[in-house]
Amino acid sequence: MTMETTTQKDAALALMERVLRDGRPMAREYPLIFESNATGKVETLEENDEVVSTCAWIARTLATPTADVPTAFIGSVATSPSIRGRGLGSRVLAETLNKASSQGAALSLLWADEPEWYQARGWIPFGTENVYVIEHGNAILLPEPIGVRAATDADTDAIHSLYSQHASRTLRIKEETASLLGIPNMQTYVCEQEGEVVGYACMGRGEDLQHVIHEWGGSPDGVLPVVSQLWAKSRNESERIFMMVPDSEPDFRAFFKFVKAEGAQGVLAMAHLGCTKVMASTFNSLFPEGVTATATSAETIDVTGPKGTLRLTNHEILLALCPPRGDRRVVDVIEQEVGTAIPNLPVSPFVWGLDSI
Repeated sequence: MTMETTTQKDAALALMERVLRDGRPMAREYPLIFESNATGKVETLEENDEVVSTCAWIARTLATPTADVPTAFIGSVATSPSIRGRGLGSRVLAETLNKASSQGAALSLLWADEPEWYQARGWIPFGTENVYVIEHGNAILLPEPIGVRAATDADTDAIHSLYSQHASRTLRIKEETASLLGIPNMQTYVCEQEGEVVGYACMGRGEDLQHVIHEWGGSPDGVLPVVSQLWAKSRNESERIFMMVPDSEPDFRAFFKFVKAEGAQGVLAMAHLGCTKVMASTFNSLFPEGVTATATSAETIDVTGPKGTLRLTNHEILLALCPPRGDRRVVDVIEQEVGTAIPNLPVSPFVWGLDSI
């Protein structure tokens, strides 16, 4: 493993572009990693002074209605095709996980095209994401796009403010929102009422999430007219578009149920356990009085309550915090073993499309 330098970041980017984009540029798709003042990092493995395996990562905080969770986002894992099969991708990923954990991440998340490869290396499905289909049959029930226009740089403050109203999101500052809104091949529209931006939505993100509305903000009255506009602009290219909706937005889920939009409940990301001391602290912020969590090793946490103590191991810790599709079975076992209800578990995080790497 090598320390990151400007030259190594350039070499890592070149490898990612060769492996993941067939040589097409991708730096502008990930400004929080590759801009000159970016806080994101790349990790690399080198052989003969050449970067042969790499990935990107960034420390983030998942805000939820009940707790903020220190997290690392990992992405763009790439290994030179000519030397695959030697475990280099596993090595660079393991080193990145160790670094993220040592810097205070309770867990790491990534978005995988090949989840089976990651599951074999200790990653598990995490969280919930609802995706709804918008097509001709239900698009006619969307409100007219009155007051909708393309977003401009002058709308950044309003967009960031609307984003920050989400109960479940990645914490980000306004300057990060501004950088992310400049990602190429993305359509961003706002709804303006009486001179105020009351809703926005983004569709597409570089080479990813085409025909997917992956980030939005505002009430249904402000967002759905923008969805109507995005559908109208896409209908000649695609018979349907898709919209991501977190569990924490019941008004939007109710609307799509009302218009009989086809929906699917999937997982939010793949997750790997990070620092158990930080995770135990997160649990303690969620537990009722009389219940405590203590890190007992790099892969175990003890939960103690009125009735006794239960040891949670690696995957059980993640499944207690945020299981896929809201499955509470691990939490139910904890409550039974320690002798009290834990209403703040599981948590309900969401990662909007602009934040994924």
